[in-house]
Amino acid sequence: MTLDVSIHDGIAHVLFNNFPLNLLSNHVKYGIKEAFQSLSADKNVRVILFETAGEHFCCGADLKEFQDRINNDRVREAWIEGHEMLQAIIDAPQPTIVCVRGNALGGGAELASAFDVRLFAEDASFGYPEVSRAVFPGNGGFERFLQLSGEANAAYLFLTGAKLTAEEALRIGIANKVVEKDELASEGKRIAELIASYSNVTIRTIKQAIIDCRGSEPFFRKGMNAFAALHNTEDISESLDAFFKKRKPVYQHK
Repeated sequence: MTLDVSIHDGIAHVLFNNFPLNLLSNHVKYGIKEAFQSLSADKNVRVILFETAGEHFCCGADLKEFQDRINNDRVREAWIEGHEMLQAIIDAPQPTIVCVRGNALGGGAELASAFDVRLFAEDASFGYPEVSRAVFPGNGGFERFLQLSGEANAAYLFLTGAKLTAEEALRIGIANKVVEKDELASEGKRIAELIASYSNVTIRTIKQAIIDCRGSEPFFRKGMNAFAALHNTEDISESLDAFFKKRKPVYQHK
């Protein structure tokens, strides 16, 4: 995994590469959290632009780590780690921009949703397939989605595991703008340069006002308990076994 950070003219460019699917392992989540906490403290950074290398933005969690969570009672720890990563992005005092191409699924959808400005390539797809793995989104994306798109859209997406096109994501407020695939990077750069050209004290005041007007702390403990409970079911063990053996899971609903 590499996380390359460069700063030029007040713009921090973060390039994430965890070839081939840019999976969110525990190590990756910690690295992203550390990068954003460091950039948040840098008064020379006026805007943060985040991109990923490769065909897909991020295809979600590394399922190989799930069994370790279950066996070693690390479920609540994983929940906290994921939320700390997302919160480091959401609470950054600078505006944040993300460029999404290909799949943004599960943890990848959670990651994309954390940014202030969400640019989607026309080939991008967005969704939460966790229900098909008998698990629950564990990085804070559930709460964030409700803030961005509301209860009705959350119910449909999280209960069905449906995958949205870029245009569908735009329609429900997940994407801010959809551009041609070849224009994604340049559009991200253009918006970053535009924001960086404005008064930094004004931009930071607006960003802080946005932060102050939202909050999901009451859900944190309840959500963690739900997340942990699902990791203790027979169905999640069946789901993981089926995934790695490339077969369809047979749930016992317990």
